Amino acid sequence: MDKNLLRKAALQSVALMLSVIMLSYAVRQYSSVTISASYAQDKAVYVDPDKENNKDYTEKYDAKNPNMDDNEQTAEDARIVLTGVKSGVKDDIIEQLGEQFLIIRKPLGEGLRIQLEDLYLNKQLKIIISGYTKESPDQNFIARVYRDEVFLGEPKHAEAENSSPEEDGTYSSTVIKYYGNDPVNSINIENKTGLYGFNVHEIVLQLNHVYAHILFEDENYYYIDLRRPKEVYDKILVIDAGHGGKDPGAISKDEKIYEKDINLKIMHELKELLDKDNIKVYYTRTIDETIYLRPRVTLANEVECDFFISIHCNSSDYTGPNGTEILYYNHENGNIKTKDLAKILSDELSKTVSLKSSGVMEMKDDDIFILANAKVPAVIIETGYISNINDLDYLQSQSGQQDIAIGIYNGIWRAYDELIH
Repeated sequence: MDKNLLRKAALQSVALMLSVIMLSYAVRQYSSVTISASYAQDKAVYVDPDKENNKDYTEKYDAKNPNMDDNEQTAEDARIVLTGVKSGVKDDIIEQLGEQFLIIRKPLGEGLRIQLEDLYLNKQLKIIISGYTKESPDQNFIARVYRDEVFLGEPKHAEAENSSPEEDGTYSSTVIKYYGNDPVNSINIENKTGLYGFNVHEIVLQLNHVYAHILFEDENYYYIDLRRPKEVYDKILVIDAGHGGKDPGAISKDEKIYEKDINLKIMHELKELLDKDNIKVYYTRTIDETIYLRPRVTLANEVECDFFISIHCNSSDYTGPNGTEILYYNHENGNIKTKDLAKILSDELSKTVSLKSSGVMEMKDDDIFILANAKVPAVIIETGYISNINDLDYLQSQSGQQDIAIGIYNGIWRAYDELIH
């Protein structure tokens, strides 16, 4: 069967399911009328007009309300899908969607607005729908489509054990949940009622990957296309301000200056430069918060970034050591040698930063978690020694932070020119 026709049929079935739920709400609001649906031995009947000989096929249905007769179910409980039936989804929108996306039925009401917040570090998408709504969305408002598969309601999963390395080098056993091709792994909805009937509905979706989200809408539905970042963006960076929150990093001799704060300030100077360019940048943190190492490197691997750059300050038990250096592992990712990235960044930093340049340093033991586990070109930039008074003065100054940011910025663009073809 033609893939476009198959997808259209799947979408039409989604719209019908959502429409049935809408009808259910209207029935519950104005009467106790129930809608009849036929069941045979607890099985829901699916009719697919594109199957050979137009034969019906059945799927086990085990969510029936035990308090109702076999021949009476509310529309909300009925899982009857009639593919190929005309529905309210827009063909012109369908044609623009990729192989996986969300369809969210708009709650009944007026003045609806939607806002998307990408919580990419946790692979989450927050959807905020607000307005003068007459109903509160639940899990059945949100349909997920992957190619010709349609998922509705609470995501289902299977479980298996998996052993993985921890940040301290030990291994731990964790339970892995498998959700098949459903891109949504959990749905959490919080409905809030404000003044004068104004409502806010916060929907947080736990996704299986980090996605770029493209929003469409018509009078009945919101459509959110889920594309992998590489499908949408030509250039992708992950910039990591090291440490943060309860992890201060290195501390000055007088214990008043924390590395985490300097790292963050340099990152913000770099962000100001990168925000002017046509480049997608994911930041592991933009405020003083605790972020563990695994989510940082997982983000870099998930989005398949071109370069993963982690900003740090160095430290020593002695006051003598000083200057910048770039740490790397002898890895090669997509024909890019991490050593080459490190050399370019070191060279560009030496042009803008007045501190001594100690060049690049290859790390040979797997004791730097983010570098050891990165599947993309990754380096750590040691911007100076917080234990050296001269370096510390420079690192604390806004001019010094700007110089460092400019050096990193120039190094990034030179790396794109020389390493990515």
